Amino acid sequence: MMTPDTRLIQKDKQKLDPALYVLSLSKLFKDLGTGMLAFLLPLYIVGMDSNIFSETPIVVRAGIIATVFGLSNAISQPFLGRLSDSLNRRKSFVVIGMAGFTLISFIYANTHNFDQLVLLRLLQGLTVGATVPAIVAMVTHMSTSSTRGVAIGIYSTVRGFGFGIGSIIGGIVASYYGFVTAFYICALLGLASLILISFFVSETHDGIQSKKSTSDSAQGFQFAILSIAMFMMMAGIMIIFAFLPEYETRLNTGQISLSIAVSAYVIVRVLFQTPMGLISDHIGRKRVIAMGLLLNIPIVIGLGHVDNVIQLIILRAIQGISMAAVETPVMALAVDLAGISVSSKVSSITASQAAGMALGPIMGGLLAGYISFEMPFYLCAVMLLLSLMLVLVGIKEPLNLKKE
Repeated sequence: MMTPDTRLIQKDKQKLDPALYVLSLSKLFKDLGTGMLAFLLPLYIVGMDSNIFSETPIVVRAGIIATVFGLSNAISQPFLGRLSDSLNRRKSFVVIGMAGFTLISFIYANTHNFDQLVLLRLLQGLTVGATVPAIVAMVTHMSTSSTRGVAIGIYSTVRGFGFGIGSIIGGIVASYYGFVTAFYICALLGLASLILISFFVSETHDGIQSKKSTSDSAQGFQFAILSIAMFMMMAGIMIIFAFLPEYETRLNTGQISLSIAVSAYVIVRVLFQTPMGLISDHIGRKRVIAMGLLLNIPIVIGLGHVDNVIQLIILRAIQGISMAAVETPVMALAVDLAGISVSSKVSSITASQAAGMALGPIMGGLLAGYISFEMPFYLCAVMLLLSLMLVLVGIKEPLNLKKE
């Protein structure tokens, strides 16, 4: 029978640390800028001079500009995650990354060569890669296993809201004031996050290492499956960025309509992120992850057969539900498994997410540019099916999930 003191301790563990809201809000402005850039750059490169890629189809160029960012982001995260763990410092990594994002966003406004833009996007991926594992670790330090799904859901909701609204803002600003003005706004948004993080977010440190319910080899196998699932999801979602110029022509639509299609996914994902985290806290991470993967399979096939922008917006909105059902419980489960080395271990998940962001667009661009428009969407569906089977067979819930 629980004593009053025990009940009080249990109640405290169900509460969220207010610092989580400060951290999430501080990063919001940079995420607005990230959403703007993800939408603007594939359209900004149309007609741009290039010494290396002069004969490359526009869908491939659009894929390249997205890929170099995601790939450098993915490669840098495991190394920087291990470094932040070894130093037991996170805030400094976030501050340096925010500063790099801000500076490069400012330089975009004065860049008119595709090759130079590719190099800048690669460098920006490295700077953003410094922030991701550090921020995930900070969110972890501000939560317990019984509130982790909700905590990650709240952080992801604020982050996703910024990204989604950023695409719409980017489309409006570019349409009425031009790309240069939009890039300056991105730089100002990055500066706002840099100031807030520097002055209003405190450093966090590792606590006591949690007990493991699985062996190191079994844990490593599950991390690999979670990484694959995140990679497949992001590849199927980010593939659309390679097709923005093609959708603009095929669907006879404009920048604002396309920005709404891009943002529909993120806005709906934002609405479902915290509920999915709460559901995973109660019924288990594995079930929610599997449902999200299954839902995304017919969606990606449909994206290759849309006839108008309304269909594109609807499919992207439903895709937001599927991603919320995967991302939040995957991150929560990874943290449950990681224990004390959160930055270094969870960075394998975030790096896979970034790799999917990187390879999805370039894969889509190459297959569409040289084989057929529909081929990349069918390939993504097969990849999602394989990852679903791996999750069903190889993922187990931690035994200590509900013991805190």
